[in-house]
Amino acid sequence: MKILVYGAGVIGSIFALKLKKGGNDITVLARGRRLEQLRDHGIIIKDVILNERYEEDIKTTEELKPDDYYDLALVIMQRQQVSEILPVLKRNHKIPTFIFMGNNVNGADEYLKFLDKSRVMLGFGGPGGYREDHFIIAAYVRDYCILYFGELDGLVSSRMENIRSVFKKSEINVEVPENMDAWLKSHAALISPLAMASYAAKNKNKKIEDDDKLLTLSIKALRENLKALKEMGIKILPRKFRIMKLIPAFFLKRKLKNLIASEFGRVVLSGHANSAKSEMIKISEDFRNLVENVRTDMSANEYLYKNSFG
Repeated sequence: MKILVYGAGVIGSIFALKLKKGGNDITVLARGRRLEQLRDHGIIIKDVILNERYEEDIKTTEELKPDDYYDLALVIMQRQQVSEILPVLKRNHKIPTFIFMGNNVNGADEYLKFLDKSRVMLGFGGPGGYREDHFIIAAYVRDYCILYFGELDGLVSSRMENIRSVFKKSEINVEVPENMDAWLKSHAALISPLAMASYAAKNKNKKIEDDDKLLTLSIKALRENLKALKEMGIKILPRKFRIMKLIPAFFLKRKLKNLIASEFGRVVLSGHANSAKSEMIKISEDFRNLVENVRTDMSANEYLYKNSFG
């Protein structure tokens, strides 16, 4: 399959490498210093958990032209950057499918102002990490590279099955939530409190895992978010998120503390939060706007927001 990866950050680089190794014709769209790095070094990924290194030369481009054809385009950029490229995507009438992969509270409405509904899918990439010069520092690239995606109407189409097959052949796990929009909102309900608590701790020159109050507030804020989504009639996905309302807070806090303090947490959670603060601000603000009219008490979220971004 001929695929354009629009964006050469951590997730874009990992997906581009694995898809090329899977036999696909891959082009990565990048600009500036990142484009230079890819042309000079290719994609280099260090998995610091499994102690593995991956290298792959990759085709690059710095623009999408109106007549450029690809079977599929993966748009893998930070949320606040996507709005800037939508007019560019609109001018291209050749690409049949764009999967917008990344954090997104607002659904597909903005995309549909520029692209026909038949060309838009929502998705999310599972691997994480951060960039260190021309290297991608990541965790569990071999085992935890995953694509969540789906059609806007929630139906399983032949297009989805074709994409699923291509990704699986590239050793990328694929999951199709019953409602991708609800899945993304539920994911934001989780990551927003954690990101805010992380920044609030940093503002106090502390690590979040060492601040009992912020850990407690992040759990309270997560539960507020889940309750707010339920009040709005938005399904909590994946289903395992629903039990977070029932698990004792002290147990969740211990699990969260251990996760954040682990090497995986350092690379995937803290690494991403430290390198993508603008995106985390955007996601937190979008979620606040989404739930602004709910009756649910959102005081823990408000405290975290004021002490991290405010």
